Parts: sequence; C-alpha cells; structure tokens
Amino acid sequence: MNTAAPATNDANLEAARPAPPAHSVRGARRGSAILGRVAMAGSLFLVAACGGDEEHVAWKDMSFEERGEFMTDVVLPRMAEVFAEYDAKYENMTCETCHGSDAVARAYAMPTPQITPLPDTPDGFLEWVGDPAHPDRERFGTFMYERVVPEMAALLEIPRFDPMTETGDFSCHYCHTLESAEQE
Repeated sequence: MNTAAPATNDANLEAARPAPPAHSVRGARRGSAILGRVAMAGSLFLVAACGGDEEHVAWKDMSFEERGEFMTDVVLPRMAEVFAEYDAKYENMTCETCHGSDAVARAYAMPTPQITPLPDTPDGFLEWVGDPAHPDRERFGTFMYERVVPEMAALLEIPRFDPMTETGDFSCHYCHTLESAEQE
C-alpha cells in the first residue's frame, strides 16, 4: 500500500493505469485531463447535492452571529427584491429600513418602535388600514400581508399566523410594535 498518496479513492489511479503505447502519449494526456475534469465535476456535484460541510440550522437555533450572517446573506437581499416589487425605492434597502436607525444599539431586536406601530386589535387594524385620510395604507397593508409576511415566515421557518384558525406564530407583530387605538 502506498501511504504517501492522499487518502482518496483515486489516490493510485495513475499507478494502476497501464502506460500508454508510445504513439499515443498525447491522447493519454488528453484522456487524463478529461478524467480529471470529470472527477472534479462529480465532486462539485456531490458537494452541491449534499449542501457541502454546512448543516442547516433553524433560525430559532442560530447564534446572534449566525443570525446576522443569515440576515445579511439571505434575508436582506430577498426582502429587497420583494419590497422593490412594491416600490423601486426599496432596491437599496438596508438593515435600518426594518430594524430602525438604532438597530445596532438595540442589537437588532424586533419589533422596532421606529417603523409604523399597528393597532393591537383586529377591528382597530381594519379601521386603521381603511382610514380614508390614508389611502396608501390599504394597498401597503395588502402587500405586507400577501408578500412580506409569508416570505419572512418562510425564510425564518416560523409558522405564519392564520387569523382564521388563530394558529401559527409569525405575523405583523414580529416587526411592528402594537398599540391600543386609544393611544393614537
């Protein structure tokens, strides 16, 4: 056994291959190069199919640092796309767009008081969103309910709240503070 070779299945591939006839050395080199490319492609396919060395970690189990990386690498780019579908001004959204200008000081805690507080009752919310003095609320509220909440719930792997069955956890209050209608 050749212990100097790397511990792989093809470690002694060259040693096991018979020498090519003298007239086909050029073909053997080309064949060896092709074999190397095929082996590399196969390895890359296996790494991609198996997800590499990284294991999937659920949001609830991530450390603060892992959450920061996930938000930067996955959530922010995806939500910028989703929000830009609503209004192009969101193409350049940053962490502060959702977490507020004091995000660092608050360790990115959510909900944040810097985005619009929402009424804390279903009736209060329906009245607030339907206020004729603020016609944009209904359109934005519909967008948030139909696009943002489902996308964030899926990204964070938190079951979306269903108002009909009152099951699930992720809803508006994950990002927005709630206040009673009397405080407005």
